Amino acid sequence: MFKQPFKNNHSSLQVLQQTQQNLARQRQLLQAVQTSLPDNLASHCLYAVANKNSVSIFTDSSVWASKLLYMRQTIIDAVIKQTCDRPITLKVKVMTQQAPARQHRPKSPSHKTLQMLSDANNFMLKDSLNESLINLFNTLKKNKLTD
Repeated sequence: MFKQPFKNNHSSLQVLQQTQQNLARQRQLLQAVQTSLPDNLASHCLYAVANKNSVSIFTDSSVWASKLLYMRQTIIDAVIKQTCDRPITLKVKVMTQQAPARQHRPKSPSHKTLQMLSDANNFMLKDSLNESLINLFNTLKKNKLTD
């Protein structure tokens, strides 16, 4: 029998609904902040999250973060209009870009494997599989993936 992450389906539905509501509030808050800012600055506001007494704005660069801090009062006014709560602090955070994943070079087949495939290919009839294996060997040699 499969293990269930939640014992009560009703509670899991409530958690999902609460999460969706929270995301909707964050989208509305972000939209309110973006509409209160000039277009060139608004495009660099990536996320907005309101906690009890603070609002965090996430941006993509430290340059834009400092420009957002200059617009502190405008942002706080937009948050007050949206949430009807007065935040005490405004935090602007820079989202670091993740380094691109390293491209791994495919593991090259061993000389023994290539020799075995080559020998098997010599005894096969001339068909599409044979042609495909020949193309594979040629590609491996051309890309120097052989040992």
